[in-house]
Amino acid sequence: MFNNLFGGKKSEEVKISELEEQIKTLKTQVNELESENKNLSMQLTKQDTRAKKALSDKQKADAALKKAKVKIEALEYELKNLKKQEPDELSFKKSVELTNDKSLEILFKIGSVRSKNENLISVYLRPGDSTSDLPDLYEFERAVNPNKYKDILSLMQKIKSPTGIVLFYDMEQPGISPLILVPPFPVSETGWKLSYVFDTKQMQGILNSNPVVCIVLTHAGETFIGISDRKAFIDYKIVRSSVKGRHKKGGWSQKRFERLIEEDIRNHVEKSKTAFETLVKEYKNDIKLIVGCGEYNLAKEITGDCGCPVIFKSINAKLKKHDIDRIRVLVWSSKWYELP
Repeated sequence: MFNNLFGGKKSEEVKISELEEQIKTLKTQVNELESENKNLSMQLTKQDTRAKKALSDKQKADAALKKAKVKIEALEYELKNLKKQEPDELSFKKSVELTNDKSLEILFKIGSVRSKNENLISVYLRPGDSTSDLPDLYEFERAVNPNKYKDILSLMQKIKSPTGIVLFYDMEQPGISPLILVPPFPVSETGWKLSYVFDTKQMQGILNSNPVVCIVLTHAGETFIGISDRKAFIDYKIVRSSVKGRHKKGGWSQKRFERLIEEDIRNHVEKSKTAFETLVKEYKNDIKLIVGCGEYNLAKEITGDCGCPVIFKSINAKLKKHDIDRIRVLVWSSKWYELP
């Protein structure tokens, strides 16, 4: 039932070899083009009658040379990344984002699994915790031999989650494929349990809970601030501003963000912050959590020191006039990883 955990070493070596050969060929072309460029430059200075043709040829050679150099840079970068990768690098079998209802359905199936032996282990880690923070660590390591199950533990460490991590693992081999999930809201208690059944109680509590949260989805020039429970938005505001040089792709790194806090962005942040504080004040007795999404630095500026717990999540959502509920659905969704 378990697939091979290791990537194909031979295919990586073939890729590296092919890239090196392409780079070698392109460098040969660059040398030829540079030699041709040199000859054409000499021709330009010799005869006026041949100057126009030589100029045209040189422009073509310049363009080809530039293109070849760009291609070499791209191939060298790809080659560098390939060489950095370990031949036996582990990866997840697949991952999927599931809605709250679908996650509850999957969790019900997990909770219904029964074993004749105590080989079903459940692990809960709070945000920032690792397996080394588990209570009764010695007993855990006896139950889950770190050397035998290092692949599973290693994959768990790859996940950076603002809400913690949950693992359901059948130690019987062959057995049920291990599942790791990132819940929509923080795990409250780090712990583990080895039993005849999986311990789904804490995860059920998270998925069945119905806290009122404030969602702040922000991009330069456009910010959505909504008060929501598990079923629907209770209230929301949309703040839009004109921002010169607004980026359509990507975001601001910390350094770029600091460099790009100009008047337009600052005005938008202030407008959004005012709207945020107004909504939070109105629902302060109900809100249990602030969820920041979109541009991290902008969301951090807007939420500031609001006196309420704040987490920052990455969700694939854009503000659409007729589909704002998708934002709520994604905030309440869980990420599930199936291990090899």
